[in-house]
Amino acid sequence: MNRLTIIVLILVFAGGIALFKLATYDPAANQTMPDLSDIASWQPTTVQIRQQLDTQAPLIEQKRQYGRLLRNRYHGKDMPVTLRVDERGTFYLECAATIPTWDKALIAHQVWREIRTLFGESPHIIIYESYIGTSSRRVGEARADAKNPELPEVVFDTGWHLRRKPQQTDFLTRPRRDETRG
Repeated sequence: MNRLTIIVLILVFAGGIALFKLATYDPAANQTMPDLSDIASWQPTTVQIRQQLDTQAPLIEQKRQYGRLLRNRYHGKDMPVTLRVDERGTFYLECAATIPTWDKALIAHQVWREIRTLFGESPHIIIYESYIGTSSRRVGEARADAKNPELPEVVFDTGWHLRRKPQQTDFLTRPRRDETRG
């Protein structure tokens, strides 16, 4: 009987601790990603980016400058997001794998609309996620909606890596022009 009493007391004590932890849990205290509900107000804003773009530069260079300014916006919020553009004008949005898919979709949607506003085109954005120490993995794309080309359509398909050959990611590893000079 004495042993049963000790077991019951231990279980009641452990249950009390669990209930206390549950009652005092604050999910906002453990948040690792910033709230994206006010993403339009993050610095630099679209208006500030427009003012900072060098309108005398070739269009491809303006797009690359936009990518650098966008990276500064997200890195200022400790979010690893990068936007690159190749010579054909295709945009590559690279997000950390720790960013949830719904946040990647929101970021891609916002980037698509900004590119449309700044450059007057409906861009094709390929979305990649990256892990530290491995090559990036294609997970989705943002493009003009088939029914309404004024709106973006963001599509995720995590099965791309199963049906296709591995994606060439040389745009992420190739040295930039300024790095090859020095």
